[in-house]
Amino acid sequence: METQLAFFQPFRSALSLIIRHPNLLFISLFVFRYLRFVVHVFSYFRYRPSPLSKHPRLKRKDCTVVIPTCCPEAPAFSRCIASIVQNSPKVIHIVAVGKEQEKQAWSIIAPFISGYPHIHFKVSHSDEANKRCQVALAIASITTHITVLCDDHVVWASLSFLRAALAPFEEDRRVGGVGTRKHVIRHSGIGLFRGFWNVMGALYLERHNFEHRASNAIDGGVAVISGRTSLYRTTILQDPALLAGYLNETFFFGLLGPLNADDDNYLTRALVKGNWKIKFQDTSDALILCDVGVYPKFLKQCLRWARTTFRSNLCSLITDRSVYQAQPWSVYALMISQMVNFALFYDGAMVWTLTRTDFCSRSVLKALCVWILASKLPKLLPYFWRHPRDLIYLPTYYLFAYFHSLIKLWALLTFWDVQWSGRDLASINQAAMGEKAAQGPHVIPEAEYVNCSDDPNKHNTTTIPPRTPTRSITQPANRQQRSTPQPIGTPWGFVQPVNLHRTPANVLQNQLAGRSWPALWSVRERHAYQDQGYQGDHSPVALQFEENLATRSLTPKSSSTKRKRTETTSFTNQTPHQLPLTPPDSPPPFRSVSTPSRMPKMPTRSFVRADQCGRLHEGYYPRRICKL
Repeated sequence: METQLAFFQPFRSALSLIIRHPNLLFISLFVFRYLRFVVHVFSYFRYRPSPLSKHPRLKRKDCTVVIPTCCPEAPAFSRCIASIVQNSPKVIHIVAVGKEQEKQAWSIIAPFISGYPHIHFKVSHSDEANKRCQVALAIASITTHITVLCDDHVVWASLSFLRAALAPFEEDRRVGGVGTRKHVIRHSGIGLFRGFWNVMGALYLERHNFEHRASNAIDGGVAVISGRTSLYRTTILQDPALLAGYLNETFFFGLLGPLNADDDNYLTRALVKGNWKIKFQDTSDALILCDVGVYPKFLKQCLRWARTTFRSNLCSLITDRSVYQAQPWSVYALMISQMVNFALFYDGAMVWTLTRTDFCSRSVLKALCVWILASKLPKLLPYFWRHPRDLIYLPTYYLFAYFHSLIKLWALLTFWDVQWSGRDLASINQAAMGEKAAQGPHVIPEAEYVNCSDDPNKHNTTTIPPRTPTRSITQPANRQQRSTPQPIGTPWGFVQPVNLHRTPANVLQNQLAGRSWPALWSVRERHAYQDQGYQGDHSPVALQFEENLATRSLTPKSSSTKRKRTETTSFTNQTPHQLPLTPPDSPPPFRSVSTPSRMPKMPTRSFVRADQCGRLHEGYYPRRICKL
């Protein structure tokens, strides 16, 4: 024992000398702050966007744009729709709040319906001004490979936006989400005061562009895929487990919530947890314009964003913990640095610790102050290069940067506040509830009319087809009412009665006894590509299953293979069978030669699914309309 203590004694002495050294604290603060800055400057110039493919597999017709809105009457909403229709997605789904806003949305998009007959327009409504509920309402009906989530005030600046934003999915099939470059609309002739806040909002987003581009070039990490416009693979968003957590997210060890804000942070963490890659596409075509920097709304937005930073980053570092292996550099450069970077206090601490060092002098102190101010400029140079006249606001930017530290401090002390600061959602919810109360007794309407015909003459008409009369919910007088609603058990946990209206139907559904259905099981040994219709190197094997009424389990009715299947799949305590939502280890080649099909009378290189026409169509995607 004494020998071991004697062995560690020199190390203890050296460590104590280092800790007691007067220069150690300043050097630690300086290195922690500016190591990230130096590395990001180099990685910013080493970044390469995903190139455009000459023969892309994913096109505009593979995209559905979901636009949740709570103010369709605003002029920004019309500008948003006008920029999106010029990119010609297959479907544009607008989710409003209440019946009245749904009617307003139909009237606003009426000119676009007649002008763009090849685009399918859908409008639905939610009873609550909750972005998560509105997005989840639209996700269930999406049939395209890519889902684009877009805010109602965003403008796509290029006619080739979708083509540029889809390029990362083409380059790497392990990419699950894509973020884009963001610029603020710079208004002219609005005066110095309003111009100051407009410039502060523009510089705020410009700094985010710099950080995301630099960190994404190192380990593929980003702080968040901004919800202003983001692209995801639909198979990821339609995962029932993801939707259940998306609608019922809590924080602080489950004591606070559910959350309405932080929706984009939740989806970003889900991609990291699912082993998907994230790409920040920083090109001139993949550019969105938004209106940020209006006083006093901008201050409320900064407060909400700061609260989101503390909630989401702590969740990634403590609860999920997947980011340590997936994005180690981003853990230091983005998550930890964002939480401790209070410029007012951090810069003051560096100046104070410098005065306690052995090499402190007046010239060294001046050099440190100049370095602190100059190091804030590289992130802003792209903006001032585009708007050189706004250099007059540079001195005030430093004042706002230090004032923002006070906003972050207040956000840290009030992180439990989950209000959507910047919008009056309470009045919108009150108006929606007033409409619902004015309708009288609760009614069950018929299914929403959605025309998905490929004939342009049969859809996109301003007149909605008549619906059948609604029926009221009536209870027999002799039926005993249940006093307390009971929670519903799902394979992912229990759903409380207060959250039933937020949970998708496919999470709450139960298998009916005595029903049999054909199930297609695909054997994927090499590449588990999640796109619809892709079968990789093996063709699907059709098996028929029937549910046993006594054991509530699925057993095969017949087997075409030599080896008999004796296993049973029980749905009592297990998750229903579904393909794992994880990316493949490596992307398969563009053209692959498949093994002989296990289906009889099916030639090689056939990727036809059982529900298609049965003719020979080669490629990765089945053709829904056969022209042969």
